[in-house]
Amino acid sequence: MHTAMVFAPHADDASAFCGGTLAKWSSQGWKIVLVRVTDDARDSVGLTIEETKKRNREDLEKSCEILGIKEIIHLDFATDTLADVPLTKLRERSVYLIRKYRPYAIFSFDPYAHFEPNMDHVRVARAVEEALWVSCFDLHHPEHFKEGLEPFSVCERWYFARYLEKITYAEDITEFFDKKVSALSAHETMMRNILNQFRLQLKTWGYRVPIIDEAFSGDYRGLLEQVLYLQCSQIAEECGMSEGTLAEGFRIDRFGDMEAFFQQFAEPIKDVSQGPKRLFFDKYWPDK
Repeated sequence: MHTAMVFAPHADDASAFCGGTLAKWSSQGWKIVLVRVTDDARDSVGLTIEETKKRNREDLEKSCEILGIKEIIHLDFATDTLADVPLTKLRERSVYLIRKYRPYAIFSFDPYAHFEPNMDHVRVARAVEEALWVSCFDLHHPEHFKEGLEPFSVCERWYFARYLEKITYAEDITEFFDKKVSALSAHETMMRNILNQFRLQLKTWGYRVPIIDEAFSGDYRGLLEQVLYLQCSQIAEECGMSEGTLAEGFRIDRFGDMEAFFQQFAEPIKDVSQGPKRLFFDKYWPDK
């Protein structure tokens, strides 16, 4: 059984960007470990900080149950302040968890994505990107080895973003779309806060959008479903998938410019399970 690890700056990130894929992999027997980096202590409307932390944690647990995620790791860095945290501190925690859980695949925000306004997303993406190669070095954080850990290298890096410059792989989540919607809807505290942000910005513009007001005050699942359906259908269409398909898009990095070379010369290791074959869109990744 392979393990996948998700580095999510905030509680709702995994559901929003890769929830369908995680639900699909979980159903196929993958072990999914979610690393929630911040405490989401201020992501609410009309609640105290302590109540916000409590509710967002409970919402995440409900969401993970829907997706089939069995383990959640809470790093509890203060939310919306990761720009002030040394990158090496975030990186060390990432290295430690990679060495401890030895995941086949990592999901994270793309460190090279354009137009990302949330610095928590940016900092986690950069820390994880560095951790993916630092975790291989036996001279980086040797204190980890006193716990019996060893250098380890993740095989596949699945990057997501609001605006991916290039999608190299699209995962068909048609059968798991409802789980993605349900998992994101479970984050009630955060979803209402997002809707309120739109309401405030629209008010500054001098307008209102009735469907946003209605969703904020009542049932927001229908609105989420519409937005997610549009996003997932557009990704599938752009990637040339059949009509009616819903997909999540990623930039996958495996062996970089060595991919074609390794495809040609790699041989299976006896008694070691091989990773799944994938058809990548990039010309440098000619999986057969």
